[in-house]
Amino acid sequence: MRSDPANAEETVKVLEANDGLKRVRIVRRSDAVYVIRPEAWYQNVFEGEIIAEGWKPIYEEFGLFGSADLAEHEALVSFEWLAHSPRKNA
Repeated sequence: MRSDPANAEETVKVLEANDGLKRVRIVRRSDAVYVIRPEAWYQNVFEGEIIAEGWKPIYEEFGLFGSADLAEHEALVSFEWLAHSPRKNA
């Protein structure tokens, strides 16, 4: 499957929870609309060995935003685990 440049997304900011196990990516879509993409860290362990790990989406309904600042504000009020986290740029 080829990637479609018309559907490309760019992460412009990442907000992380203090525990490092959750984060929200602020994403700029190809149509210049911003969305929030919350994610949680996971590990699949089999017989004591990690066989897979990475970030998985936290699926919920979120809006579309006209700027990264508006998307960030929505993330901060929507996820209490972000309330006191440092903000990091992507």
